[in-house]
Amino acid sequence: MTTEFDATLAKDDPDRRLAALFAEPVIRRRLFALYAFYHEIARIPDKVSEPVIGEMRLAWARDAVEDLFQTPPNVRRHDVYEALADVCCEPGGPDRDTLIALVEARNADLGQGPFPTTQDRRDYVDRTAVAVMRAAARLTDPELDLDGEAGAAVAAAGRLWGFTGLVRAFPALAAEGRPPLAAEEMAAHGLAEIDLQRGRKAEAARAAMAGLFAEADAAQAEFARTRAALPAKVFPAVGYAGLARGYLRAAKRAKDPYREPAERPLFTRQWRLVWGSLTGRI
Repeated sequence: MTTEFDATLAKDDPDRRLAALFAEPVIRRRLFALYAFYHEIARIPDKVSEPVIGEMRLAWARDAVEDLFQTPPNVRRHDVYEALADVCCEPGGPDRDTLIALVEARNADLGQGPFPTTQDRRDYVDRTAVAVMRAAARLTDPELDLDGEAGAAVAAAGRLWGFTGLVRAFPALAAEGRPPLAAEEMAAHGLAEIDLQRGRKAEAARAAMAGLFAEADAAQAEFARTRAALPAKVFPAVGYAGLARGYLRAAKRAKDPYREPAERPLFTRQWRLVWGSLTGRI
């Protein structure tokens, strides 16, 4: 199963996978299982044509998680949930509430239109990118104090990655009618949803993304302030946040927000992670 997850993650979540490769094999296996679950639920909204179908699939995922915590556990015949069942029993394994929250966060992806407010966007990032990074960090270090300074560093790294992800996904999300902008940002720049879906008013759209970039920059500054609190053993769970800086630089240079941002070469990302693991400079 780990090999199968490896192939899936290499295609759909390559940066998390690259960082996880720095873990010892047993921890890597657990991280791969967690990320495979996260990918499984994250892609549900993209695979359905009607929100109600997505709601049904997310409900199935929620029930499958609930079953894992029954006494005795009821593990469904599905490679992701079979692997997840083993991870939940390991030291630092995610608990029921963590996994249920990850499933429920994906309901937001079934809707259309922008985020109602910038706070709603922050909450979304916290419920997705931050939540999965917290779960991964606990797998690498079951004794990690997520309520202290280390937890603040993990949260900052997760926000940095989450906001950077929204920036990178802007072309696809705009075309799908789910722009990663707040309604107030669109209104301030005279943008309608149809403008974004059809790739119009590029200059206004670029200006409306200023808040997204500011959120990412603020998270990066907070991570720089707090990252010294993280023990080296959590690098496989948070190290990929160090790649966000390069992605943001490329996105800020782009003049047309509707064009897919250029991906950083694999070798560049690999070298950045090697350097980060050796120096502790994520």
